[in-house]
Amino acid sequence: MLSKSPGLLSPDRRCLTGNTLKCVGIVTMTIDHLAAVVLKGFVNSHIGLFSEKQLADLDLLYQYMRHIGRTAFPLFVFLLVEGFFHTKDRKGYGLRLLLFAILSEIPYNLAVYGRISYPKTQNTLFLLFLGLVLMAAAERIRGRWVFVRFLLFVAGGGLAYLLGLDYTYKGIALVGIFYFFYGYRMAAALGGFCVFLSSPWSFPAFLMIPFYNGRRGRRRMGWLYLFYPVHLLVLYGILQLSLCIF
Repeated sequence: MLSKSPGLLSPDRRCLTGNTLKCVGIVTMTIDHLAAVVLKGFVNSHIGLFSEKQLADLDLLYQYMRHIGRTAFPLFVFLLVEGFFHTKDRKGYGLRLLLFAILSEIPYNLAVYGRISYPKTQNTLFLLFLGLVLMAAAERIRGRWVFVRFLLFVAGGGLAYLLGLDYTYKGIALVGIFYFFYGYRMAAALGGFCVFLSSPWSFPAFLMIPFYNGRRGRRRMGWLYLFYPVHLLVLYGILQLSLCIF
């Protein structure tokens, strides 16, 4: 792991707190899921109600909302790595993350696939948990065994792919980049964007990361992981209600 450095931006230009990044992630994720769950589900169920022009307009709206949502995941990964290095209780941090990953699986399956169980893919929190485990394992390897640490993340990417975790090996690669370049935010942002070149709409997230000032913010946002399953259930409920009404 590289040591900390002040980076290319002067401290007075780093104006974004951790809470600011969390809020941006939450808003963009919600917009993304609103399109993926409610808009897509409603249109597909009532496709005969719309004209070709209306379907084209709705599809354009859907695409823009999904593009906005590409900002969320890189921010959450960045905050995961920051949390890993700042928390005083990594074990407790990991257990909470695993708990919410388990609690989120049914809401995730209902919202995305319309069923309670869908073993082919798992929700994003499982990938974040795996990333946390890999970082904890890498920290136990002392000395200059950087290559062994690197192999850990390669193996973790393969495991994420086999388990069908959301974002699979690219998500683990992003965790690895933020881990190895911890403190070098500009380099981490550039490396992360290279991994996500196939998703160029994620660029705003990587643009914001160098402006992070290393501070949490005034208030603790411990409800962040709880928001994930709750908002999925709410969106699924909105979709079902709309299907009943119309």
